[in-house]
Amino acid sequence: MRGIAIAAITTVPVAATGFADWRISAILLAAWAVAVLGVIEEISPLPVITRLSVQSLAAGGIVLCGLQITLTGDLVDGPVTVMWTVAATNGFALLDRFDRAATSAAAAVAACLACAALASAEPAHAVLPGALLAGLACACLGGGRTRLGPSASLFAGFVLATATTVLVCGRGAGAIVSGLLLPTSIAIAGAAWAVRGGRRVTPPPHTPFPVILHFLADHPPDLRESNR
Repeated sequence: MRGIAIAAITTVPVAATGFADWRISAILLAAWAVAVLGVIEEISPLPVITRLSVQSLAAGGIVLCGLQITLTGDLVDGPVTVMWTVAATNGFALLDRFDRAATSAAAAVAACLACAALASAEPAHAVLPGALLAGLACACLGGGRTRLGPSASLFAGFVLATATTVLVCGRGAGAIVSGLLLPTSIAIAGAAWAVRGGRRVTPPPHTPFPVILHFLADHPPDLRESNR
């Protein structure tokens, strides 16, 4: 249930500000739905189509609230935003298979997003990633587990993806691409660090490529799910 704890800690600072930006309220509501999905996943594995459907609905709700990547200024921006959000969310969930990698990467992205918002003179947009950073810190201090777990990693990934969208929304194509590359590059760097450090890797459920993970981690394939 670590995801619910992080979600609650993240919500408190945002609520304390009076939900100044209604888009942040929409993000939190959708992120809570994704966190609950993760809790269910921790209890009993769900089919891939179910997980992706719920995540897509959550991301679609954000788009319907008027928050989307504005690359083309056309209708295609909505589906692009949904696909980006779902991909980034699951990217952090997969990164959580590496010990400590997801926590470190999520904290780094949250800190960068908060700093970027402050540098852009948009302090209201720094609240959400800053609150998530506080939630991740409390979670790390509150226990010895090295993994976030499905619920926390999905919640963190969704919040970071949508917080990035908030920052790049309405900006030029160059700023949008650079902003979207930020969490992606940090997540990739986190995975590379974990592999280089010889961290244990457990293949994600339903993965068709356990041999690839075995090669990267230099560890015998283990199809058992851990920390359920």
